[in-house]
Amino acid sequence: MSAGADEQADAVVVGAGLTGLVTAVRLARVAGPGRRVLLLEGGGEPGGRARTTEHQGFHLGLGPRALYRTTRDRLRALGVRVPGRTPGLNGALALRDGALHPGYAAAGPLLRTGLLSPRERIAVARLLGLARGRADLAGTDAAQWLGDRLPTERARQAAFAVLRMSSYTGRPDMIGADALSLHFAEVRRGVEYVDGGWRTLTDALLARARQLGVELRTGCRCAVVEGGERPRVVTADGHPVRARSVVLAGLPQRAADRLLGSAGPGPGAPAARPLHTACLDVALNRLPDPRRTLVVGVDEPLYLSVFSRTARLAPEGGAVLHLARYDDGSKLGPTEVRKRLYELLDQCQPGWQEAVVHERFLPRITTMTAVPEARTGGLAGRPDVRVPGHQGVFVAGDWVGPAGLLADACVLSGTRAADAAAARL
Repeated sequence: MSAGADEQADAVVVGAGLTGLVTAVRLARVAGPGRRVLLLEGGGEPGGRARTTEHQGFHLGLGPRALYRTTRDRLRALGVRVPGRTPGLNGALALRDGALHPGYAAAGPLLRTGLLSPRERIAVARLLGLARGRADLAGTDAAQWLGDRLPTERARQAAFAVLRMSSYTGRPDMIGADALSLHFAEVRRGVEYVDGGWRTLTDALLARARQLGVELRTGCRCAVVEGGERPRVVTADGHPVRARSVVLAGLPQRAADRLLGSAGPGPGAPAARPLHTACLDVALNRLPDPRRTLVVGVDEPLYLSVFSRTARLAPEGGAVLHLARYDDGSKLGPTEVRKRLYELLDQCQPGWQEAVVHERFLPRITTMTAVPEARTGGLAGRPDVRVPGHQGVFVAGDWVGPAGLLADACVLSGTRAADAAAARL
C-alpha cells in the first residue's frame, strides 16, 4: 500500500488497559490541543486487567486490587480522581499450621503476637516498619535480603507473609530484593480500595481521554509496528496508520517483540518470567462472620479479604470477598487450588454457601507480565521506554522502567513513554 493511503495521526497508543489509558491521557495533555492521539484496543472494550464485572449490584474485579499512593497521585495530576478508602489491618488474622491466630500485619498486633518470640517480633517490626526501599539491592533476591536481616526462618516466613500481600509473589526467591523493598516502602505510604472496583478508575481515565480529544477504536488488533521518522502501525485487517510516535502500552514483552518483529531480549539474555495468581471471587448476601475479614497465610501463600468492608462494592448487607493462592512454584492443579481456597473460606466464613449470590474461580490470572528478579538485574534490569533500533516507537507496562511494581510500574512507565512520544510531535 502506498504511503498516501495511510491514515494519518500525530500519535498512536496500542492497548487501552490501565497503561494505555494513562499514556493516552498524558500524551494528549502534554501535546496540547489540535494533536490527533489515536488509542487502539484489540478487545471489545477498554480496561484490560483492570476490568470489573457487576452481578446483581456486586462489583467483582479480577482478583484483589489495591491503589497505591504513587498511582493515585499520578492520576490526580492527570485530572482523574476516584473514591477509595484505606483498609484497616489491626484485625488481620494469620493462618499457620491450619489454625487462625491474631495477626501481625499492623504494628500493635505484631508486638503482641504469640506466633513469634520477643526477639523475632522486634526484628520483624524493624524490617517492616523501619526499612527503606533500597535500589542498591539489585542482584540480590528477597530470600537473601530477609536472611540477612532476620534471625530465624520463622521470622523470615512471618515477614514475607506480610510482604507477599502487596507483591503477590509466592516465594521470596522469586523477586528481587530491590523491587520488594522499594514497593513495600510505597505500601507504607498508604493503600486504598476503590469504590465500584477498578472499573471506576478506568471509566474516569476514559472520560478524561475523551475530554482531551483522544480517539478510542476498539476491536482493532495490531499486526505490525514499524519504526522510523514516521512510524507506522498496520492492523490485522491490513489498515495502515502513520504517526510521529507510537507507544505499545501494557502489552507483554513477547507481544511487543512480535509486533516489532524483534527476537526478544537477545541470545543468552535471561527472559523475565510472568507471575500468576489463582483467585476465588465471591459475592454474598450476608457475611457470616464479620470478625474474620482479613487472613494472611504464613506457611502457605493464601489470602482472604472482605474488600467490601472498606470499599463500596456490594448492596446493603452484602459482601464481596477475594481469596487468592499466590504462585510459589508448587504447580498445584486448579482442582487442588480451588479446594484449598474453599477450605479457607469454610474456616473463616462458615455457612457461606447459604449466602452465595455469585462466585468465580480464576485459576491463573496474570499478576505481572514480568517479575523483576535478581537474575535479570531487578528493577534496573528492566528495559527503557525507548525501543533500540525502532525510531519513534516506545513501550510502557509493568515490565518497563527502573521504578514501580504492578500498577505503579504501569503508570510510571506510561507517563515516561508519553513524555518521550510527545517530544516528537
